[in-house]
Amino acid sequence: MELFKAHRQWAERPADERFSDLPTLYSATKKYASQAGTKEIPYSDVRVQAVDDDVQLVGRANVPATFTNWAFGQLCRMVQAPAEYLQRIPATLAAQNLNYGLANKPPEGKGQLLFHTNGGLLLRAFTSDKYTRIWNYEVADRMLTLADKGWQPARPDFNSSPDDFPALYASDHDMFAFLCNSNITISEPGNPDSLKRGVIVENSEVGAAALKLTRFLYRAMCGNHIIWGATQVTDISIRHVGEAREKWGLWATEIRRYAEESASDEEAKIARAKSRMIAATKEEVLDKLFGLRSLNLTRKVIEAGYDAVLPAQDGDPRTPWGITQGITRHSQTIPFTDQRNNIDRAAGKILEINF
Repeated sequence: MELFKAHRQWAERPADERFSDLPTLYSATKKYASQAGTKEIPYSDVRVQAVDDDVQLVGRANVPATFTNWAFGQLCRMVQAPAEYLQRIPATLAAQNLNYGLANKPPEGKGQLLFHTNGGLLLRAFTSDKYTRIWNYEVADRMLTLADKGWQPARPDFNSSPDDFPALYASDHDMFAFLCNSNITISEPGNPDSLKRGVIVENSEVGAAALKLTRFLYRAMCGNHIIWGATQVTDISIRHVGEAREKWGLWATEIRRYAEESASDEEAKIARAKSRMIAATKEEVLDKLFGLRSLNLTRKVIEAGYDAVLPAQDGDPRTPWGITQGITRHSQTIPFTDQRNNIDRAAGKILEINF
């Protein structure tokens, strides 16, 4: 199947958010963090005011801070006010609405503020005190350690130009990196071109998205960063709340294990999954998989996965390999991350079952 995550970044990111290598991306994200300051304060100490038709944040020190669009939206969501409406009305009215909402927050409640200090005070994020921040530069630093194992930013395999950047992006809002290991390829029966290992890492230090690892095998990436022939797609997400940092250790272990996994083991798994038959007919395949409680998949999802198989690309849908590709392809159409991750994990289990 095709993955469009990197393509969307390629199509939408401005030039100053594209990076040529990991050290440069690390330096930029580290600079964002070095110019940042965080503060946890009671909602009762927060108010906003209208300054030159702009809404600004003011704390007890009476030092105004301007909002990023993202931080303004977070504050609006926190006081249950419509951001689009408040951005259209006069700043004095918007400030009154926001201050009313802040005054009615529970007195024991606290907000966590992320400021950018570079010639002025800019509020980059307004989250609750339950938010656990993992900085983009910390994630970039982990990726730098993979370079010693042959992992590098992915570049187009065809339809490329000399001006192409690798799939590395970052801003004060989020970061995205697609790494591949061209030194270790995976032979696939019936495919003259070997598969490569790919990892996509996403994070936002301002609360816009979870820390996410997407690992997969793939055939190639074209000049507009569409990933072709992706298979064994697995997502691992960590929300920025509670014990996120403890879970991040497991995330790092998983990416390291994947980086060091033997190619021969993976090749043997693919060969077995392509050669075995789950059952002789579609209905029998659906019955067999639906009857496996460990998968926790509905018959509707399994059938959608079966119908999504492209035999020329995925193989026979009656094999573990074929149906896994179809179920994974179907999962990419589901908008809810948790549901998509559960389906992907179940698809991965199918490859391990001895039918």
